[in-house]
Amino acid sequence: MSTLALDPKFIQVATPILSEFGFSGVKELVTEQLTLMLQSKIGHYEAECKVIESRFAQPFDVASLAESGSEDFEKDDSLNDWRFAREAVALYQKKMQDILNA
Repeated sequence: MSTLALDPKFIQVATPILSEFGFSGVKELVTEQLTLMLQSKIGHYEAECKVIESRFAQPFDVASLAESGSEDFEKDDSLNDWRFAREAVALYQKKMQDILNA
């Protein structure tokens, strides 16, 4: 695994600027920005889950079992979208934990 290598001149110029904005260094800035981006993704997919869940008026597991093998392709597509959104939430939450624990 490679380490983050930054140009020493960049670090020299960026460090005082980062300090002006309240950051202790590049790692803190990157962590904060990644956290914000991940929170945005999580929020997006959680909202998508809520919209689809409201259409089915039941939890995903119940809806997916009840609809499996149906001939209603629109419902099947919605269930696939719902599953994808749920998986995306879990993925981005995992990435959030990884970055916060790094």
